[in-house]
Amino acid sequence: MLEFKITLDDDDYLLFNQYHLLNSPIGKKSLILFRFIIPFISFMFVIIFLIAGSDFLLILIEAIMLTILSIFWIGYSKRILLKSMKKRMIKIKKEGRLPYSNEAILRFDNESIYEITPKTEGKTNYSLVEKIAVTEKAIYIYFSAIQAYILPVTAFSDEMEKLKFIEFINLKVDSLRDTK
Repeated sequence: MLEFKITLDDDDYLLFNQYHLLNSPIGKKSLILFRFIIPFISFMFVIIFLIAGSDFLLILIEAIMLTILSIFWIGYSKRILLKSMKKRMIKIKKEGRLPYSNEAILRFDNESIYEITPKTEGKTNYSLVEKIAVTEKAIYIYFSAIQAYILPVTAFSDEMEKLKFIEFINLKVDSLRDTK
């Protein structure tokens, strides 16, 4: 049995959400849609002005300005989206509705993962684990498409313990996938 006392902060939660946005299929689609919405709207404005029969010089200036805007938007949209994610999290925190517990104990035995927080206790069978993602700052153990246990690397005493844990969790999850 492995047990980790973890302390999560806003950065840990934000890093998880950023990882999910940038690596999940739905997150990637959302980012692409967000990235290309302004260029699409800009193109539609130019088409509308063309159909309306506006002055050519006006359409040309509009097209140049909207193209410049679109290029900047495409270049900075990822940064804008990540910044808005951080602002939204700060707002949620001010409202007192944090979607995570600051302190928890994650316990891994031979059959399940247990999460014990000051307000809740939960149990997840390894068969429900959909994905294990290892990053520089944390290990994310997904038990649904959008939910995961966040295990920061600070929970490990050293790199060897982290590697042993990764081997353990992969073994548990893979053995259950083989029996399905």
